[in-house]
Amino acid sequence: MVDAALERFALSTVEKFVQEVCWRTYWKGWLERRPQIWRQYLRNVRRFNAVSSPELLKRAAEVCSGRSGVAVMDRFARELCETGYLHNHARMWWASFWVHVEKLPWQLGADFFFRHLLDADPASNTLGWRWVAGLQTRGKCYLVRRSNLERHCSDELLADATGLDRLEGVEPVVFQNSEANLDPEPLQDLKFDWTALLGRYGLWIHADDLAPEIGELSKARPCALAAFTSHSSCRQPGLSELRQERLERLLSDAVDRADRHFQCAGEVSDTESMAIGLAEWAQRQKLRHVIAFAPFVGSIADAIPAIRQSLDREGCDLLLYRRSWDRDLFPHALRGFFPFWKQARQVLRARKGSEALKRPSQRLGP
Repeated sequence: MVDAALERFALSTVEKFVQEVCWRTYWKGWLERRPQIWRQYLRNVRRFNAVSSPELLKRAAEVCSGRSGVAVMDRFARELCETGYLHNHARMWWASFWVHVEKLPWQLGADFFFRHLLDADPASNTLGWRWVAGLQTRGKCYLVRRSNLERHCSDELLADATGLDRLEGVEPVVFQNSEANLDPEPLQDLKFDWTALLGRYGLWIHADDLAPEIGELSKARPCALAAFTSHSSCRQPGLSELRQERLERLLSDAVDRADRHFQCAGEVSDTESMAIGLAEWAQRQKLRHVIAFAPFVGSIADAIPAIRQSLDREGCDLLLYRRSWDRDLFPHALRGFFPFWKQARQVLRARKGSEALKRPSQRLGP
């Protein structure tokens, strides 16, 4: 998207659009440098569900189902459950209401969003909730205010004013400093090395990257293509039916496009686990390697150790690659967005006119 924009316009002309796209890369890169934040978030979701009082869990369920008693917030909750979507402002307002008005654990609210949002992303969702709570940028949080809703919401949204008085004079919740170490970890290189592909190899398509026909892997010449729906890709416990169906459609669409580009038959299979599915596919196709774009910090990446172990038993290697876009930009996701953006602008100037993401006419492989 960014390269297409920069082919037609100067960066200064489309800077705001490009900046919005880069926010997603920033969140991805920030969490990629600090995977411990994701792991701690998952532990806390399990812990709060296991040890919280019945009263807290009951109240959390009421707020999630649109029974908080604040009419506009309840409307947002129902919209999310029914459609899988919320406007960005509504996401911030509702998250702030959950944390600073209802005073519920932010991790349980983030889990609710992650299970229902069709565009749910581990980095954007987890770190966005941390920002609302005041953990992402020390000393700053996001407070929902009645005046802000009245300024930006249509009359229809506020026709029922029940509970709006609870959004006046909201005071922030102050969290104790009990977080994981925030020091960034080194990034894995994950560069492309086509010389490592000796023998038959297959291309694995997963939900973290649904466009293998664009970018560096477009030059591959796989013997087989596959995607899997499973506990670690689509069928995660607790995901809404809308979200599961959406992920399955996206995987099928990605395989169809890859079929046409790579001229290679693909399949989408349901499996008990990603590790089992990939191993059985590799054995059936007699593959020496499985290649893929590297999944980001999140549920698919969490399954990688088990996948490697399972493939290894079949005498098959897993080779993961990182797109040049991410290799160029992730190293700069060290602090806040605007220091990142300052470095990103230099990277983008260097990329302007490059062939990095154009589809090559020649495919490589044995």
